[in-house]
Amino acid sequence: MIDPLVRKRASGLTELLARELRARGRQVDVEHLHVHLPRVLKAADTSTGASA
Repeated sequence: MIDPLVRKRASGLTELLARELRARGRQVDVEHLHVHLPRVLKAADTSTGASA
């Protein structure tokens, strides 16, 4: 699984790089793609630990 903070850092670094390239006269277009990962829910533990 990708850590959300890593994704935010990567996006921030991309923006900083784009800003620097623009300052040097380059044309830069940054396309923001959003990844929606499926949520995984843990099953509730219904066992009581005792044998019936």
